Amino acid sequence: MARASLTVVPEDARDRAAAIDASELRDALAAALSGEVRFDRLSRALYSTDASVYQIVPVGVVLPKTEADIVDTVRICARFRAPLIARGGGTSQAGQCIGPGVVLDCSKYFCDILEFNGAERWARVRPGCVLDDLNRAVQAHGLQFAPDISTSDRATIGGMVANNSSGARSLIHGKTVDHVLELRVVLADGSVVDLHELSEESWAVKSRQGDREGACYGKVRQLATEHAGEIERRYPKILRRVGGYNLDLFLPERAKAFNLAHLLVGSEGTLAVTVEAKLRLVELPRAKAILVVQFADLLQALEATPMMLAHQPAAVEVIDKYVLDSTRINAEAARLRDFLHGDPAAILIVELYGEREQDLPARLASLEADLRQRGFGDHFHRATASAEQARIWKLRKMALGLSMAEKGDAKAISFVEDTAVAPEHLRDYIAEFLEIIARHGTTAGVYAHASVGCLHVRPVINLKTEAGVKQFESIAEQVADLVVKYGGALSGEHGDGLVRSPFQEKMFGPVLTNAFRELKETFDPHHILNPGKIVDAPPLTSNLRYGPAYVTPEVATTFDFSADGGLLGAAELCAGVGACRKTRDGTMCPSYQATHEEQHSTRGRANALRLAITGQVGMSGMTDPALFEVLDLCLECKACKSECPTNVDMARLKAEFLHQYYREHGLPWRNWFFGNVARWNRWAFPFRSLVNRLTQARIAGWVNEKALGIDRRRSLPALAEIDFVSRARQLGGSASASSERAGVLIFPDTFTQYYEPALGVAALALLQKLGQPFLLGLPEGRESKPFQPEHLPAGLRCCGRPLISNGLLSQAVEHARHNVECLYPWVARTSNSIIACEPSCILTIKDDYPALLRGELRRKAETVAAACQTFEQFLEGCLAKRTDGARALRFRPGPKTILVQGHCHQRSLTGMEATLRLLRRIPNTSVLDLDAGCCGMAGSFGYEKEHYEISRLIGEQRLFPAVRQASAETAIVAPGFSCRMQIKHFTGREALHPAQLLNDLVVSE
Repeated sequence: MARASLTVVPEDARDRAAAIDASELRDALAAALSGEVRFDRLSRALYSTDASVYQIVPVGVVLPKTEADIVDTVRICARFRAPLIARGGGTSQAGQCIGPGVVLDCSKYFCDILEFNGAERWARVRPGCVLDDLNRAVQAHGLQFAPDISTSDRATIGGMVANNSSGARSLIHGKTVDHVLELRVVLADGSVVDLHELSEESWAVKSRQGDREGACYGKVRQLATEHAGEIERRYPKILRRVGGYNLDLFLPERAKAFNLAHLLVGSEGTLAVTVEAKLRLVELPRAKAILVVQFADLLQALEATPMMLAHQPAAVEVIDKYVLDSTRINAEAARLRDFLHGDPAAILIVELYGEREQDLPARLASLEADLRQRGFGDHFHRATASAEQARIWKLRKMALGLSMAEKGDAKAISFVEDTAVAPEHLRDYIAEFLEIIARHGTTAGVYAHASVGCLHVRPVINLKTEAGVKQFESIAEQVADLVVKYGGALSGEHGDGLVRSPFQEKMFGPVLTNAFRELKETFDPHHILNPGKIVDAPPLTSNLRYGPAYVTPEVATTFDFSADGGLLGAAELCAGVGACRKTRDGTMCPSYQATHEEQHSTRGRANALRLAITGQVGMSGMTDPALFEVLDLCLECKACKSECPTNVDMARLKAEFLHQYYREHGLPWRNWFFGNVARWNRWAFPFRSLVNRLTQARIAGWVNEKALGIDRRRSLPALAEIDFVSRARQLGGSASASSERAGVLIFPDTFTQYYEPALGVAALALLQKLGQPFLLGLPEGRESKPFQPEHLPAGLRCCGRPLISNGLLSQAVEHARHNVECLYPWVARTSNSIIACEPSCILTIKDDYPALLRGELRRKAETVAAACQTFEQFLEGCLAKRTDGARALRFRPGPKTILVQGHCHQRSLTGMEATLRLLRRIPNTSVLDLDAGCCGMAGSFGYEKEHYEISRLIGEQRLFPAVRQASAETAIVAPGFSCRMQIKHFTGREALHPAQLLNDLVVSE
């Protein structure tokens, strides 16, 4: 007879954690471990959230370096009865990796690939190993770890094992459990056991052991046998069920051999802590192709899905209009939308695998014909080139966070977004699901894996209100009932955690729910391993990150954050998905890529800001010194503005923080010096010979380090012999009043003006050879030059980027006001473009001025901003518009290879496409976008003594090795002044601005 109840009910984990003597626990861990033990308020704050709606502040954090560290951590936590929460990348949607005890983060140190066997197709890894790192290591052998989750660039294998992750192609690859061969784990008593496949006889022998391991083997077999009938009735008969425990894999009639590791897959760290995993690898597909099918109705797209399965797709992904529309507000995602036609209500991305590329076009045509014959689809787009397919999948992957990017308090939140039903029921199920959403007076986005009936639906709810919390509860209850009605699973991919565990009895019934409790009790008698997940969960609305009691203080700011709901709203944009923790591509987040520290990720910084502003975890407002520690290594690269799915602009948040922090604590002399670099250059230029001798002298390094904290290993750049304006005058009639209406305005950036005038001259020479009239805006102090046309902007000040980066926002506002008043009349009168050679300069005007100014001045700033382009954008635009009969530029062959290091602001705000197209006009040249992340200089950042080493480490991630490996004949191109200096300093290679290379190669008419 099945038990109706279990008498053991654990005490609340938060109560136990509160009773722990934190200092004694910390001391015990610190004495035993070689890894890091952190019980400070900042670390506790950073590990209090994941990508879910919940927040629980832990008592401390452990970053283990060895297996012994994990064993000792388990034993010490068991002694103190302290909850232990194993954490991977912290990307869990359901709250699995947060809790009130000790958080165990394996992602920094315990992340090795231990062994790889290509012939037998397996690998052994530590739990902190990131999926993309594993796949990159085995790719050369034509292999991969099959589950292809959208967070593959930061999700860890340990987290995937804990969640039983799958991904877009689970239709052919299944789930993580299908690819786990062995696990090495630490049980709750600190014993280390190796789990692998055993025969029935070997299992029986294990069960007779008089220890914790033996008890676990015996209990699994007992429960699977005792509840076989209930398991058959209650477990959904679908591919995508990851909720509860995997007792269904241990039914006596299923096999003659069993693997206890498969029970721990999907157990969310509640039964044991994984220290090693042996994984089966699969072959990479030999050929792939995509058909994107557009629909005028979401339900029609879902209705079409079952018939597509007959064409044997590898994946069928759906994205609805709500999510598609969210891609418009993200700069990077917006550039990936070019495969869309019009404004569809939904799209299906259908991927086919094949043995040969030549076989796939016919299969695409057959699928399209079948759809057309049945009346499905309004537009069809075929993608057979790998680069185009990669762009489509990149947009799909970004959907994880894009649909959570709403401004304001109401957000599309993850709580009922992981349900799964059989594909043949998907259309009707989602129709009823959306009716539930509509009855609650809200909307939702829909996307994910139509091929296996697992769709992510995220209702928009304001959890800061009582009404919103009631809405949250009611929708969750009704969706759970709907899932049971359709024989589906509440958790099809992202696990139970805190958000679905309260519905276990509704999903599995009281008998199996109590069996789960009994299983947990056997593995973990004292409930220290991730308590409150899967069994004995707290109420659904406990531990919400936001709730009716959440305080939203107003913070007066210099930057205008009103579009985000204020400064706090700008920080709250972070949804916790952790895209900032990627380390192998893109730019975000440079310091995290070098340190692998949560506090140096955009997510960590946004979390710390939010908690400080709201006064949580002992943080004391916007100017708390702990925030300085968190934000200090932000290079203000602006990569998060495009690469973060929710568009967190940490560069602007840091600038605002520095302004307020220095206003309270005092402005360092070095910040004043670097912030006013343009003024210093203007004053020093008349004495440039003397200044250069002084700054280049050996003793100058020592003096700069002592006086300003400038690292002695850095040399300040030498001032040019003649400034840009003076050199430009030598070009003659290019800046005449008669050409004003047709001309483009050159903004004289500080670095071109005083350090690299030859670069500016090269840019102007290209415009001359193109026949493009130009006019030179004059910097402050040069207004009276005789060639200055009437009404042309003059007396222009530095763009203000150094002021912004150094926290001098009041002065930056004044510069922005002055320059807008100078530039606006000319832009309004001519509608011509404004360009500059230095990307950060022109993009400061474009991106920051509208946010620094208010009222009528803001309107003018927006007009000026709309006119701003980088030099490469403008020149490429001119060339692209030229007809055969018009004057154009022709180039002779140059270097065989050009490596391009994009400026961070340029890459984020405008993209590198124009620069790459421009350079590809050079004949017989291969132009490669390094996509090597930030160079690490970031204006004055790399000069500062305390930042020198991190500046180097950032460049060493990808940029410096690529430059060093390039042949001497390869040209290195970098539009940014800082990038060129950094490359020269650490590699000895000279990098060129695009204008310099192009001007050298232009063919004279």
